[in-house]
Amino acid sequence: MHSADDLPQRIAECSDEGLGLACMYARSVPGGHVLEAVMIGDRVERITAFVEGTTYRSVTPSVPCASIYEREIYETYSLTPIGHRDMRPLRSRSPWGLSKDSAIPHNDISGSGIFEIPVGPIHAGVIGPGHFRFSVAGEPILMMRTYLGYSRRGVERLMETSASADNTVIAERISGDNAVAHALAYLQTAEQDSDIPERARFIRTVLSELERIYNHLGTISGIALDASLAVPAAQGGMLRENMLRLNEKICGHRQLWGMLKLGGVSRDISKAVLNEIEHETMKVGFDTDELVKLMVGSPSFMDRAETTGRLSYEDALRLRTVGPVARASGVANDVRKNLPYAAYDMVAMKVPMCPTGDVYARLSVRHKEIKESVSVILQCINMMKDGPIRTAVRPKDGSYVGVTESPRGETVHCAHINDGKITRYKIRDASFPNWPALESAVLGNIVPDFPLVNKSFDLSYSGNDL
Repeated sequence: MHSADDLPQRIAECSDEGLGLACMYARSVPGGHVLEAVMIGDRVERITAFVEGTTYRSVTPSVPCASIYEREIYETYSLTPIGHRDMRPLRSRSPWGLSKDSAIPHNDISGSGIFEIPVGPIHAGVIGPGHFRFSVAGEPILMMRTYLGYSRRGVERLMETSASADNTVIAERISGDNAVAHALAYLQTAEQDSDIPERARFIRTVLSELERIYNHLGTISGIALDASLAVPAAQGGMLRENMLRLNEKICGHRQLWGMLKLGGVSRDISKAVLNEIEHETMKVGFDTDELVKLMVGSPSFMDRAETTGRLSYEDALRLRTVGPVARASGVANDVRKNLPYAAYDMVAMKVPMCPTGDVYARLSVRHKEIKESVSVILQCINMMKDGPIRTAVRPKDGSYVGVTESPRGETVHCAHINDGKITRYKIRDASFPNWPALESAVLGNIVPDFPLVNKSFDLSYSGNDL
């Protein structure tokens, strides 16, 4: 175990080896606290550091993406990172009330003609609650700060039960439209080195890609809607609805809940349903091509999408963004390729990327990923053989990390098991490291384009708030 003062250097050394800081959190131990840093690249490495007292040397000055993790650690465990320059509230509501002294802080920018526009936390839609505070000079955005945490549910504590209990039902509800990805990340921590049946691994992969398709269709449709393209938005919504109905035929739930279980899957998929999956996914692939062709054929749409909400390659690396957001800025990270799970080590798959980092790039990456998802599903169906779909699992004491590639990107679950009980469970949804990137991407854009940029990021409130 390292000293907390050595943590920045150790993380920097791992970064030089091609690993990135994917998660950082604290846990209580006899005599104090321990900081855990999870580094991910072509392998997973955990760095453990003991904190004496209530302060430690901040990692953020040398590793900027550590900022949000250190703010969270401070709010949860009152451990102060010395040298951290942005300790505004991350998602804790406790210091804020209705009094003037406890209001959400103003942005630290001022001057002649600069105004603040507060938006939310309640929005005119079905999205979750979040407060956005803009500083503007006219319409261009000079600064934007997000304040979340309005829908915290204590999910991590709910996961701290007997290690032999099947907590898949809780994991699926962390972020409902990423249920399969979160369930698979949890199952990696619970199943550990168990030999999961091959048919179950293929079924898990199919479910994971079906989840990716309907999520990406929802985002593409939302981008069209926010760009005032009513017909493409309706067509995208129709395609997403078709996928949700297919999901219901597979497992009885439109978002694939209840299909995954500890040791495999809860039910098999018949040959007839597999044939329907094959037919419907091939059809949705062709239909998505036509949908995107219709969108990019509109000069007014391209005028709004190209160069809008640009996240540079440098900022994507600095903030360690994940998923389509990162790949649209030229960062080639995909857990399915780097750390294969389920049956991803048995299928061929490309990682779509774009270099420009704007709304159009994020649309293009999602379009290409739908096509890759269709390819992966067809490969799984063709290679799937009859066999068992579940095996007995006996979790062991220790510390475990589960990593999956959700539709929004790299998702991390960490479990510490002692005497057969989960004593600390940490969840890092893919949206968590991407929220700070949204703050960077909107700079210089006009306020009316914020909904379009925000939708192209497709971030989860529930996954962030936990």
